[in-house]
Amino acid sequence: MQSMREGMSKDEVIAVLGNPDGFQRSGDYEALRYANRLMSGWSWDRADYNVILRSGRVVEYGPGQVRQRDPNVSTLILVPVR
Repeated sequence: MQSMREGMSKDEVIAVLGNPDGFQRSGDYEALRYANRLMSGWSWDRADYNVILRSGRVVEYGPGQVRQRDPNVSTLILVPVR
């Protein structure tokens, strides 16, 4: 995840992180899910990561849950897990 940057294309994300374990689409938004990935060098330090793209470009990424901001609008957001 340290190589991730806002504005990256979907192809660049897949080149860095590999194929996602799952995805979700809503309008112009797509969320790529990467399950149980290392957060640090410690084998026990794992989390589920998500990458949210809008029109094929990264707008948000990190650990957390993907939610739809409003049922009437197709905007996806990342909600941090506490």
